Amino acid sequence: MWFASILGVKLVKKSFLVLTFLLTFISALALSGVLHFEHADIVYPEGYEETAKLVGKIFENVRQQVIDLIGNDPGRITIILQDKGTVSNGFTNPLLHKTITLYTWPPESWISFELPLGDWYTYLIIHEFTHMVHLTYQDWFTKLVSIIMGFPYLPQMNGPFGEGTTVFAESSFSKNSGRLNNPYVSDGLYYYAIQNFPSFTYKEIMPPDDFRGGQLYYNFTAGFYKYLVDTYGLEKMKKYIALTSTILPDIKIGLKYKDSFEKVFGKPFDELYTDWIRSLMKLNYSEGDLIYKVPNTKIYKLDLLGEKLAVYSVEFGPATSYVGSVNPRLVFLSKDGKEQGSKTVIALDIKYDKDKTYVLTKGENFGKYENQIWDFTSNKLIAKGNISAFDVDNGNVYIARYDAKKMKTTISGKSLELLIDKYVTYMDVNNGKLAMLTSDYQIIVYDLATKNTVVLEDDAMKGPYLRFWGNGLLFTRVDGKYLNPYYYDLTEGKLYKLGENLLVYDFVVDKDELYYVSYIPYSVNTGTGVYRIKAQKQEADLVRYKPEFKFQDKKYQYGSEIAFRIQKMTEPLTWIPIYEYDIENDIRRGYIIFTFGNIENDTFLVLTPVFDFILTDTSFDMTYSQYVGWLTMKDNYQLFVSYYYPTNDYNLTGMLRLGGFSLSPITDVYSYLTFSFKTRNIGLLDSVFSLFTATSPAVYLNNIGFGLLLSSYAFGMPYNVQVFGLLSNDKLEDLFNPEKIKSNFFIAGLVDVALTKSTTFEGKVTLSLNLPEKAIYDISIASTLFTDNAFLFGNAIYLRNSGITLGVTNPSVETILQHGIYTHFFVEMYTQGLKLYPSVGVFAPFSELTKPAGESQEFLFYLGLNSSPHGFPLSLFSLNLQTEGY
Repeated sequence: MWFASILGVKLVKKSFLVLTFLLTFISALALSGVLHFEHADIVYPEGYEETAKLVGKIFENVRQQVIDLIGNDPGRITIILQDKGTVSNGFTNPLLHKTITLYTWPPESWISFELPLGDWYTYLIIHEFTHMVHLTYQDWFTKLVSIIMGFPYLPQMNGPFGEGTTVFAESSFSKNSGRLNNPYVSDGLYYYAIQNFPSFTYKEIMPPDDFRGGQLYYNFTAGFYKYLVDTYGLEKMKKYIALTSTILPDIKIGLKYKDSFEKVFGKPFDELYTDWIRSLMKLNYSEGDLIYKVPNTKIYKLDLLGEKLAVYSVEFGPATSYVGSVNPRLVFLSKDGKEQGSKTVIALDIKYDKDKTYVLTKGENFGKYENQIWDFTSNKLIAKGNISAFDVDNGNVYIARYDAKKMKTTISGKSLELLIDKYVTYMDVNNGKLAMLTSDYQIIVYDLATKNTVVLEDDAMKGPYLRFWGNGLLFTRVDGKYLNPYYYDLTEGKLYKLGENLLVYDFVVDKDELYYVSYIPYSVNTGTGVYRIKAQKQEADLVRYKPEFKFQDKKYQYGSEIAFRIQKMTEPLTWIPIYEYDIENDIRRGYIIFTFGNIENDTFLVLTPVFDFILTDTSFDMTYSQYVGWLTMKDNYQLFVSYYYPTNDYNLTGMLRLGGFSLSPITDVYSYLTFSFKTRNIGLLDSVFSLFTATSPAVYLNNIGFGLLLSSYAFGMPYNVQVFGLLSNDKLEDLFNPEKIKSNFFIAGLVDVALTKSTTFEGKVTLSLNLPEKAIYDISIASTLFTDNAFLFGNAIYLRNSGITLGVTNPSVETILQHGIYTHFFVEMYTQGLKLYPSVGVFAPFSELTKPAGESQEFLFYLGLNSSPHGFPLSLFSLNLQTEGY
């Protein structure tokens, strides 16, 4: 390892360009092929050629309809298919190469319900391409400024509807697709928030300890956007987007109109937002008896286990914000809602068979995800891979495995091997029958003995689960703004509605009583609970929808992937001209930051020529220097290299994730390697001459480190333990010198534990093996006193949780370590995209506390600022306080 590090440094010194071109060539071999359609280039990995053809066909068919929703044509784009295993996502980069990335795994279980895209590629493309159309919108002047300044300025990147346009678009083409067509994550979500409706600024902040999470930013924004379109028309909304797609100030705003909203819609923003909230009051959801409620908690699943109810939920609280932990619980209730026990479980799905509990959960290995089935009772891993659904019946495990390349699912189990051309989001097995819920909301029932198949011809959006019950199946179905429970009798071939005007996430039936999960109309941020009603039985009709799209075949051509990549890599992404004047030395400096990148936008080459001019009345002198940088950010490694001529300053920094593994469904271990070799002056150059840089743990100039991270739960309390060892020395040749290993070696440790939902513990220590007596430590407990919240200064500052911290530490005071105890009152503050913790407190050295009675004592009063409620803060103001002796 040390030899490779030295070799890497020499390469940087002697032949940096050779290295960068080699890395460029290697990155060109990352995928398998490229297809050129009329308006897009589709880049795909090996085995995904047919998927690429499908994606290109879908894109070309929906392209113009999406453009018509916004009013801007972004031109040619690149679409990249990526197989990340069992993770569902997509993202758009409108700044660099105009790239859209699509993951090949559709969502499963409850994720498919909260992200209801009936056809994964169609509606993911609509969502992401809407981003491209919306965010690249510029008027002619802004386009001109972008060309001159060498970097695209996109006004809509700072606009209020970043996700409003996209969620609206994904919901505009089909009744059974898109989040706005799922009332549980749209109208119902808004309705139950009315008593403390989130302001537009609050949903932009998206506090991590709010159980609604990303739904604040995505779904609430889209709801307001849809209200404006429904009330004022699509053309008005397109006019607003056009008006705000410029950097030119509108002189009428502030003089004639309060804001751009008033100019377009006739009312300022605050009145429009209030009108939307008032419109939601017209909704009315029926409710049963609330037998169990959990504020600021999301219940994901409800099961009936004999005389008990099993409730799977995830709890949030101030601890979520302090140390990033949530509390996933499997709670057992009596039928009147009394808790009778609980377990800590992390799961996408939970199944029960006899006396055993099984879970489906996600695991990650070298940047690729897989789904795992665990026998939770025995802590035994049963199966792993591309598993979308499973069930266990009489000890027999049935598994649905999805082949993302072939877009087919194989269901296997006892004497079963079934292949279907659909993606299975959920399945249930009982009494010799297998029921499957597919991503396009079909319900397929397969008889394991006769091999006969029954398909429910119903297109309505369904809830996350289905279950066998009686002679048929239980499931939820969307009825306009309601989500009602249904029963389909397989013997009669009839559909029955079991409740009217409800909002049901999940439900079970016990005799004539129906228990269901929904929101609760209480607490600051609402929450969820379990309701009980008398089950009805009203015959209902199956629903059929006409296809929204008639996909026509589109022409395409095969291309050379390497040629395409080289072409894109040689197109500059930035050419930013910068001029500086050093008054003290009378030096004028000019440089241009040229940035080149691959189509994935995870690898960048930076070339910055620098010219220094000294101009006097009698002489002119110019010197040339060159900065070169390379950054690669992959799922399991990161590499940053930079070099500066003529001083020969260099930087070689990186991080390698060595992989992770699951010890249990609730315990994961990760390991990583870091390194950093640099000259003393390169740090400032990296920050000035490049848009990209990277850091890794360092003490001196040359560093190699290794770390372990353990994440788990103990006695229901989430905790993380991190240990990191580092070899560091200013001289590379001394880094592994046996005589200096002890002085070179540093150890850092971190432990954080959520003791309750509002109280957390954190301990950290850093020491050198050579000087263990000078170890630096900080151990503290932070407890929440108040969860009140308020906006200040026109929503510029948001205050949320406040509490008190008590800790012991040894901060360095005038280079002397002072051991002592500190306590401070803190407030959680959000401002300008930052989360900070201002505090006021007192530090008392142990040496002062242990003085004999009667002697004067000296303490430190401080006003501080920190990024956490834990730890001795950065002091903004301090004052020595002295008590009088006697």
